[in-house]
Amino acid sequence: MSRRRAVLGAFTTLALFTVMGLVAGCVAPAPPTGPPPIADPTVAYHVIGGVEQIYVIGAHEGDPIGVTANSTTVGSGTADRLGSWVLRGLTQGRTYTVTNHASGDQREVRVLVADEHPPESFYRSISMHEGLNYVPTRDGTTLAATVRPPLGATLGDGPFPTVIEYSGYQIAAPNEPLVSKLKSLFDLPTDPLAPAGSTDVGSLLMRLAGFAVVSLQLRGSGCSGGEADLFDLPSRLDGYDLVETVAAQPWVQHGTVGMVGISFSGFSQIATASTRPPHLAAIAPLSFVGSFYDLAHPGGVFNNGFASTWMKERMLNARPAPDPGALPYANALVGTDRSCRQNQLVRLQTLDGNGLLRSESTFSDIYRRRDFREHMKLIQVPTFASLQFDDEETSGYAILSSADLLGANDKVWLNVSNGHHRDAVTPDTVTQLFEFLDIYVARRTPRIKVWVDLLSSVVFGDGSAKPPLPARFFGSYESAKAEFESRPRVRVLLELTSGQNEGSNPGARWQFSAPSFPVPDSTEQTWFLGSGGALRSSPGSNGTADYNSDPSARPAALDPHALLNEGEETEDAPLVWTEVPAGNGVAFVTPPLEHDIVALGPAAASIRISTSAADTDLGLVVSEVRPDGQEMLVTTGVQRASMREVDATRSTPTRPAFLNVDSKPLDPGVTEVPVQILPIGHVFRAGSRIRLNINSPADRERWAYQTIDPPGGATLNSVHFGGAQPSSLTFTVIDRTGYPADLLPCPAPGKKCRNYVPASNGG
Repeated sequence: MSRRRAVLGAFTTLALFTVMGLVAGCVAPAPPTGPPPIADPTVAYHVIGGVEQIYVIGAHEGDPIGVTANSTTVGSGTADRLGSWVLRGLTQGRTYTVTNHASGDQREVRVLVADEHPPESFYRSISMHEGLNYVPTRDGTTLAATVRPPLGATLGDGPFPTVIEYSGYQIAAPNEPLVSKLKSLFDLPTDPLAPAGSTDVGSLLMRLAGFAVVSLQLRGSGCSGGEADLFDLPSRLDGYDLVETVAAQPWVQHGTVGMVGISFSGFSQIATASTRPPHLAAIAPLSFVGSFYDLAHPGGVFNNGFASTWMKERMLNARPAPDPGALPYANALVGTDRSCRQNQLVRLQTLDGNGLLRSESTFSDIYRRRDFREHMKLIQVPTFASLQFDDEETSGYAILSSADLLGANDKVWLNVSNGHHRDAVTPDTVTQLFEFLDIYVARRTPRIKVWVDLLSSVVFGDGSAKPPLPARFFGSYESAKAEFESRPRVRVLLELTSGQNEGSNPGARWQFSAPSFPVPDSTEQTWFLGSGGALRSSPGSNGTADYNSDPSARPAALDPHALLNEGEETEDAPLVWTEVPAGNGVAFVTPPLEHDIVALGPAAASIRISTSAADTDLGLVVSEVRPDGQEMLVTTGVQRASMREVDATRSTPTRPAFLNVDSKPLDPGVTEVPVQILPIGHVFRAGSRIRLNINSPADRERWAYQTIDPPGGATLNSVHFGGAQPSSLTFTVIDRTGYPADLLPCPAPGKKCRNYVPASNGG
C-alpha cells in the first residue's frame, strides 16, 4: 500500500472528521514546566488497606511510620517527599495498627483478601461518561479510563458492544487517536493528549469496527493512582474491578464486556481473565508473554536488551508527573487536573523493577506471582489468541505454553505464525478476530467492517496490507456461532514474506488448521553433532570442537538498550546478522536434504561441553543453508551451563523442564547442558542443509545478553560429540504438504540472512 494511497485516505478521513466536528479542540496544552511535584497540602492524611499492602498518603515528608500486629512490629519507614509510604507483603485479611510517630496518629486497617470481591452494588454505583474518567477500585485507588464510543457515535446512541484495552502505555490519553494518526501522515507534531500507536487495536481499530472502547491505564502510570506493580495481585484485581464497573454501565450492550489488545494489552487480559470477573464475555490477547522469567532471564542469562529496556521505560513512566519520563498526557494534564495530580502521590514508592530483574536470577517469588503460564490455566471465557514464532520482543516462549491456554476451556482459538511482534495484527488474524468479537461480545452475526475497509491505509500505515475480508456469515447468529465453534482450535500461518508493522504484511504463503498444538501426529527428529562439523542422523566417533566464547566478537548493529517510545520502536534499523569470526564459534551442518522437513513446535539441544572457566553461556542458532548460498536464521536458544538442572520426570527431548531455582557447579571434565531452543515454524526444503551454530549468546533482534563470559575470548569451550551420550539437536516435525515449492524470499519477517561461510571446524 503506497504512501500516496495513505495520504488520499487521510484527506478523505479528514474531511469526514471536519463534518463531524471531531477535529476541533484536539490541540493539547503544552506540558508544564517548573520544579518537580511536591506533596499536595489539600490531601488529608489517610491510611488504606490494599491487597497484601498498606498505603499511607498525606503525611509530611520524613514522618516516621510503624506498622504492628499484636504489638509486634512488622514494618517501618518514613514518608517520602510526596507524603506517601507503602508496606508490602502483608497477610490477607489481617488487621494491622499503623502509627505515625510524628503526629501520634494511630489507626487500625484491615488488609484486603483477594477473593473477597466487592458487592455488585459497588460497581453499579459508579457512573462513567465519554472521555476521561477516574474509576475507583476496591482499595480506593482510582484509575484513569477513557471511554470512546464507536466512530461517529455518542454514548447516547448506545448501548454498544464494548471492549476494554488495559495497558501501562499512553492509553487513557483522552484526545482522538485517528486525528493524531492523520497528523502524523503529514509530519505534524504529535498530540501529547492522544493515545500512543501501541494502543491502536483498542482505541482505534475496535471503534472503527463498531465497538465502544474503554482505554484503561495501569495503576502507577499516566493519570492512574497507586504505584506500578506490573500485574501482581493489585493490578490483576484492578482488571476485575474495571470489567465489572464497565459492564454495569447503561451504554454497554448485554451487560458484559470483552478485552482486546496486543503486547502489554495482551498479557493484561491473561492477568485479568485469571481472576474470573463474572461479566467478562471474552478476551483476545495478541503477542503476549508466557513467563516473565523466560523474557528476563532466558536460559538463566539476563536479557540486557529488550527486557531491560522495556522495564526501564516502565520505571520512567512511573515517575510522578511532571517529569520528562512520565507519560505525555499526564505531563499535559497534571497542572490542571486535580485527580491526575493527586494520583501521582504514591509514585515514589514504586519498586525498582530493573534492579529486581537483575538481582533475581532464579525463578523467585517475583516471577512466580507473575507467571502467566499459571494464569492461563484459570481462564474460563472464550479466548482468541495470536502468537509469533519470530517475535523479536516477547519471543516465541509463550508458544511453549499454548497447551496451558488451550486446556483452560474448549472455547480457545489460537493462531501461531511466523513474523514479528506486530504481525499479530495482519489481515489473516484481524478477519477472524472481528468474527470472534462479533459472536462472543456483540452476540451478533459477524458484519462487514466498512470503516476498517475504508480507512485501512490510515490505520495500518504504509506497506502491502489488504483490508480485512468481509465476514463469511450472513445467516442467523446461532448458525454463525455454531460454524465458528466447529472450526479447529489452532490455525498455523507460515512463511510471511514482507513487512513488520501492524497490518503491513500481505499474509502467509500457506496455512493449515489443527485441533491442538503441538499438532497431532507430530514426531521428533534428532541429529547428532560429529567430526568435521557434520550434523548426522546417527552418532559418530568421539571428538571435540573448540572455540573461544567471546561476547565482543561481533558488534551489535542495533543498540539493544535504546529506549522504546511508549511501547513503540524508535529505531527501525534491522539487525545485521554477521558471521562468527573464526575461532569464536563452531557449527554443524547436515548434508543436503533429500526431502523437505517441516519443523513445527518445540526444539531443544543437548550439548556436552568442557570449559576453561567455572561457568559459561551457550548461544545456539538454528539456520537453513540454502542452495542459493544464503543462510537464513530460523531460531535461537541460550543457556547458562550452571542453570542446566531440569526435572527429569517432566522433561522431553524437545522440552527440558528447567527448575531455575539455583545454579549448579559444572561436572568435572564434561558437562551435559540441555538448551531450550525457541519453537520453530519453518520448512527446510530439499537441497538445503540444516545448520546448528554454537557460540557466545547473540543473534536475536532486540535482545542482548549479560553473559558470564568475559570479552576477549578468554573462555575456551570444547563441544564433545560421539560416544554413549552424544551432543544432539531435536526438532518437532510434522508430515504436511500443500506449501509452495520455492524457497522463502530471503530475508523475510524474523528471518535474517547472510552469505554462508563454513565455521572454523568445518560446519
